[in-house]
Amino acid sequence: MTKQRTTKLPALAVGTGKDEIATLAQAHDALTRVRPSSGASAAQWEAFHRLAAQVYEAVSDVDRGHHHEARGYWAVRERRRAEHIAATGEVPSSSWEASW
Repeated sequence: MTKQRTTKLPALAVGTGKDEIATLAQAHDALTRVRPSSGASAAQWEAFHRLAAQVYEAVSDVDRGHHHEARGYWAVRERRRAEHIAATGEVPSSSWEASW
């Protein structure tokens, strides 16, 4: 049996309350603050992209003006990146390379 490695990321609250993420711009800012370093492990990057997908999906229900952008583009993009890393164990070396 292989040991599954988990990576702990901070919880990011989405909603309309104080200190909650309520807009797509706030989601981008919050995710930038918890983004792993360039030398982080594949597990750290996979966890980050899964968190980002969850945040963008949740914010799409709060920031209705950006619903389709948040859910249809950003959440899908981040989920695909997480799935790619999970399947291959490879983390793109640059954002240009990560356009898949």
